Amino acid sequence: MHKSSKSGRRRVALGARSPSLPHSGNIACFALANGIHLYVYENLASSSVVIDGYLDVGALDEPDAARAGLAGFVADCITRGTQRYTYLQIYEQIESAGASLNISGGMFTTSFFAKSLAEDLPLMLDLLSEVIRCPTFPPSEVEKERAEWLTDLHERANDAQAMCSLAFNEMCYPEGHPYHYSTDGYLETAQAITLDDVRRFHATFYAPAGMVIVVVGAVRAEHVHHLIEARFADWMTVRPTRNVNLDVPPLDGRCCCHVHIPGKRQTAMLLGGPGPSQLDPHWLTYALMNSIFGQFGMYGRLGQRARKDQGLVYYIGSRFEGGLGPGPWNVYAGTDPNAVDRVVEIVRAEMHRMRERKVRPAELDDNKAYFVGSLPLQMETNEGIAGQILNMVRFRRGLDWLLEYPEHVYAITAADIQAAAQRWLDPERYVLATAGPTADDGK
Repeated sequence: MHKSSKSGRRRVALGARSPSLPHSGNIACFALANGIHLYVYENLASSSVVIDGYLDVGALDEPDAARAGLAGFVADCITRGTQRYTYLQIYEQIESAGASLNISGGMFTTSFFAKSLAEDLPLMLDLLSEVIRCPTFPPSEVEKERAEWLTDLHERANDAQAMCSLAFNEMCYPEGHPYHYSTDGYLETAQAITLDDVRRFHATFYAPAGMVIVVVGAVRAEHVHHLIEARFADWMTVRPTRNVNLDVPPLDGRCCCHVHIPGKRQTAMLLGGPGPSQLDPHWLTYALMNSIFGQFGMYGRLGQRARKDQGLVYYIGSRFEGGLGPGPWNVYAGTDPNAVDRVVEIVRAEMHRMRERKVRPAELDDNKAYFVGSLPLQMETNEGIAGQILNMVRFRRGLDWLLEYPEHVYAITAADIQAAAQRWLDPERYVLATAGPTADDGK
């Protein structure tokens, strides 16, 4: 039976609920009038507390490709000084408490994470509120952050995996699509973005609506609610509505690109295409199919064929990178430059096999057992619990998702796996990006 209080907290009788997993009966939920949603899981056996969450602002809000990386740069700069604290004062307080505070920009959201002793929760919420709401972007500090950004971009240019990923996304997604561009930006955008751009972006897009805060640890839910209300309830900024088209045109045949990086001995490769969002109702089936194909054990069937049987790769695997949007699906590998063609043929052959034959019952059962059995291990820490709650909220799964999870996993059939492979593993239509030495360099 559900009861709602004026505070927005929902209380559900535990009944037969599992006490070991976070669910609708032991997660306290609060909704602030300004659109912030708070979720608290009391773990009194721990002396620490974790704050995990996100703001509804990211690279999707950047005005154009000429300012690629702006959202991430603003996220990096907001800790560089506020109306109450200098950059040095912020980090002296964090270090004196033995705590941590991290903020990072992404495609859809800007994430924040903090960890401290439970007694220091008020301090960490003070600092989180300050940096999110009241950054001053001191010019000298912004330039220091820019220098670090430029250093990272120069290093990226010599990183085969990073450059391979850039080329892969540029082929998967057409110009003008948000996923075509790096959320980390480029040397030219890092140099061109101005202090006014930074301040304008923060003033326009940082707002409370859609903000999610998850707190897990040795705290009482009502006390956390009071602390959050005191620091965020009067924040009434309103951001513009997003209007972004994330539709992706289907791939037409095969497209290949090589990024030459001299001095390397190993070639990084990515083979795949645009994939699904985690909002897709069949996401779990896709994840299980991908586990069989390129993750389980020593990287699934791909690892068995390309690494164990043939010895052609240093590493290999496959992944779906989708979040709130249609991120890519790809096979990733590191190999000798002269072996790339052979690795591609093995990958394509395994794609055909996944599409044409149903998986064996034992193989499917082993992967299901792993999916279900590994879940408790992901929640042995406050960080793990907070991450699971955040994912249930972010991907709209409902707060009882973890209780229902084994049932969902065991309901997946071999026919479902085959249909998922036929949907996403196309050996005739894919993008292939490689980076590193050429075949001649590797001789």
